[in-house]
Amino acid sequence: MTHCICEDLENADPVMIHLKTCVYYTKHEPTKTTKWHEVDNYEQAESLAEEISKKYDKGWRNAKCCIK
Repeated sequence: MTHCICEDLENADPVMIHLKTCVYYTKHEPTKTTKWHEVDNYEQAESLAEEISKKYDKGWRNAKCCIK
C-alpha cells in the first residue's frame, strides 16, 4: 500500500490523499472524527477520495505535506 486517504467525519476539511510514509499518517492517534483508508496506488487513492468527497460536497486534494 502506497497511499492513504484521510476522511474528516465532521466535514470540516476536504478529503486528503497522503503518502503512507507521511508523518501525519504514521504518527496519528485514533480519533472519533477521523477515518483513514489505505489503498494500493495513486489511481485508487484518487478514485476513493473522489467517492468519499461526494458525501460531504467538500472536494478532495493531495495533502500539501506529501506533494513533491
